[in-house]
Amino acid sequence: MILFITHTFLVIGQCPAPVPTEYEKVLPGNIVAAYFAGWDKYGQYQVADIEPVAHVLTHIIYAFAKPNSETGNCDLADEWADVGANFEHRKKVGGNFGQLLQLKKKYPHLKILLSIGGGTYSKSFTEIAQKGLLSQFVKSSIRLLEEYQYSYQHSKDGDMRQHLFEYPGLFDGIDLDWEWGSGSISDDDLAAYQELIKLFSRALKHKSRQLILTTALQVSPKVISALPLATIAPYVDWFNVMAYDFGGASAPGVSMNAPICNQWSGLSVDGSVTMIMHAGVSPAQMVLGIPLYGHVYDKTQSKLGSTFEKTERTGAFRYDQLKSMYVENPDCTTKWHAVSQVPYAYCPGDGVFVTYDDERSVANKASYARQKLLKGIFFWRLSGDDADHNLIKSVV
Repeated sequence: MILFITHTFLVIGQCPAPVPTEYEKVLPGNIVAAYFAGWDKYGQYQVADIEPVAHVLTHIIYAFAKPNSETGNCDLADEWADVGANFEHRKKVGGNFGQLLQLKKKYPHLKILLSIGGGTYSKSFTEIAQKGLLSQFVKSSIRLLEEYQYSYQHSKDGDMRQHLFEYPGLFDGIDLDWEWGSGSISDDDLAAYQELIKLFSRALKHKSRQLILTTALQVSPKVISALPLATIAPYVDWFNVMAYDFGGASAPGVSMNAPICNQWSGLSVDGSVTMIMHAGVSPAQMVLGIPLYGHVYDKTQSKLGSTFEKTERTGAFRYDQLKSMYVENPDCTTKWHAVSQVPYAYCPGDGVFVTYDDERSVANKASYARQKLLKGIFFWRLSGDDADHNLIKSVV
């Protein structure tokens, strides 16, 4: 009932909604985190590209390590990209991990978390739980924070060999990113998720240095209402609130990617943040996600709710791509949506509608996070910004 009231309240006009009275004395935090995707090594973004904004960031979250449903262990998703493993020819830690170690030496204030799971690998969590391997998985994940046992077949004699890549001090904790699809969340998955959080919390507390545990939180009402957030909260340092993808190619009509407010429904940044607070999570444990990407709708009109066609132009694109293709395109018009507090672009010649975030909206979201007394913000993901990192720099 509380969640229904919250949504109704937002629809009739008050946004941002007031912070619940029990949290009014919470002090806002100063976290500015960002996800770095290991696969971006093959694209236009390298670890070295983080340096211009390293002084702005407090945390880097490395995506992703993957749960292995066959062995019950946690593995690197790409051994060459992550540690530079390349059969017998590379013996020292390299790749992204080696570069992150160097970055951390230059900016010792940075904390780096290893994110495990993500949309692609999350289904493996269910299979590991069904096999009764959660404890083994947690032990393997904790070990992965400092070393990786690399197995390979030697090219000369064909024998299987192993090499230990060690990178102590690189990671400062774990981000658990268990995501659910569009269907209902089973009771078994809910129990397994809670158990996994508790196991990680206990294991990290037994380490010699203080380590962080965070968990990614999807913002669909289905997920927020299904998860026992108040029960989970004592075991995590904070929730990374994925406050985006309120629109997209699967939506019935044109809608904003990450609107702070929404005059038609509670599907918005503020609607989700308010729901999470009413579910028993203090703003002191919430870090707000800001997307460095947007959505393109093709063959549509210049207004929200319009129908669109799924073509090769429809889909999610990085901000730097949208900026060059549409935002700076003289054939397109950019406008500010006062209710949503985000910009949009429309190209009448092609009927293309673009929803995205710019410097103004990102700064507004950072201010919103402080207004709602949140612990901070994070960006998904670093490679999405333009070449000058203007969106990330706008939070300053």
